[in-house]
Amino acid sequence: MILLVSPVPPFTPPTFEGDLGAQAAVEEALRAAFSATTFQGSWPPGPWRVHLHLDAGAFERATGAPPGRSGLWVGATLHLRPWDQLRRRDLGAILRHELTHRRLAGQGLHRWQEEARCLWAETHSRQPKTWLQAPEPSLQARLDRALAGGTTREQAWAYRWLRAWLRREPLPAPPKTAAPSPEAWVKEAMSLAETVTVVWPAERLRGPLTVNGERLPHRVGRTWRFRGKVRFAEGFPVRDLRGVVKVRAENQGWRLFWTVSRAAWIAAATEGELGAEAPFEARRALASVLGRWLEGHPNQHAGGVLCPLTHCAVVRATASADTVAAVTVSPELNLDSRWAFFTGSAGGRSLSPREIWGEGPLEPSGAVSVPGDHWATWERTLSAAQVAALKQDLKPGLKAGQLGLKLGDSGPYAMEDLRLAAGRHFGWTTWPSNACEGVVLQDGTLQLKGRGWGHNVGLCLATARFRAVHGATAEQILAEAFPVSWRLP
Repeated sequence: MILLVSPVPPFTPPTFEGDLGAQAAVEEALRAAFSATTFQGSWPPGPWRVHLHLDAGAFERATGAPPGRSGLWVGATLHLRPWDQLRRRDLGAILRHELTHRRLAGQGLHRWQEEARCLWAETHSRQPKTWLQAPEPSLQARLDRALAGGTTREQAWAYRWLRAWLRREPLPAPPKTAAPSPEAWVKEAMSLAETVTVVWPAERLRGPLTVNGERLPHRVGRTWRFRGKVRFAEGFPVRDLRGVVKVRAENQGWRLFWTVSRAAWIAAATEGELGAEAPFEARRALASVLGRWLEGHPNQHAGGVLCPLTHCAVVRATASADTVAAVTVSPELNLDSRWAFFTGSAGGRSLSPREIWGEGPLEPSGAVSVPGDHWATWERTLSAAQVAALKQDLKPGLKAGQLGLKLGDSGPYAMEDLRLAAGRHFGWTTWPSNACEGVVLQDGTLQLKGRGWGHNVGLCLATARFRAVHGATAEQILAEAFPVSWRLP
């Protein structure tokens, strides 16, 4: 559907209410958003107001908006969250979204159509060449009901569906149960509400296990289930968890299952990888990457579960309230979910997905050399026996553009395969990263010199911490980390 627009009227500033100290910054952003959304329709005549609330509670009481919403129209007044929260988010995208709602009012669109155009306006200043075909009427009605006041689960599905529809990605199926009568919002980001299950391998959890003050007898095959806050004794590798927890006694130790909302997993993984003391903006940035990664890797392990290790993301406990808040205000990341990766440290030497896996973008991600980074440079020596074990374990051969290394006359072998094989056999610090060079000496030993910790692809956590400490926002950190060629059109 193509909207006909009249000549662009001049921007007429609104009347401001509330926090007038931030008026200048918000008005400048409004002026830019006004210009960027003219393609969506004409601006309604008459005066309008912007109320910049001094606290989040006042905003939510005035609008009834969920915690994940930053702005909402009530009549001709645009209510906005406190400036301290807005400046941590992508204010331009927020205002383009809300001004589009104002422009489309009275156009007679379905609720889902209007919301789709608002989402499109967040990152585009022109209409698409063509809109995709609308879904069947029953699905349109389901989307409208969910957006109008469905459960958290229904609304989360509706927004994921709209984003996938706009990106021309596979469309998520609606929840199995129909939306019941409207319920109050729960305090989690609306686009992150479905559950995931994290499974700790039994060999990682050995020794006595005390849960909520009760020591569990290790009888192989027996299972215990807990709900709510689950407390583990001090010294156990897992700290307190909130959600649904199942524990099963096995020969190697205890297998633990944690089922929790997507938002809670993202918060726990963010804190597990960065630490609770990491700068808030660094946590916002990683939360965005984890959200996109989760969309692109729903079946990381058999049964669709995740692990709490670096293969997925480190999880040690339920996250702190501050990290949960970082997830709630994490920016929307316009990134192909297949390349939504992060690495502990790039050591100033980032690599591209093509260099590591032989597929994907050719352009490397962005990172800086961080002063004091423990993994800035490293050296290792592998014995002749270790080199022989790697040769026996791996097959030589590279895909186009993939980084590799020859082991004497044998190879080349994919660098990522060598790193992972060395980690499995000899410990994960044996071959710290992929950005390295190696020489096999006459005695068969392998000398390595490299930079970084991990696969060196995507968001560098050392860089994120460093840039956040020096005042960068999550939006800036992500823009520097992910080249345009990695993003969705």
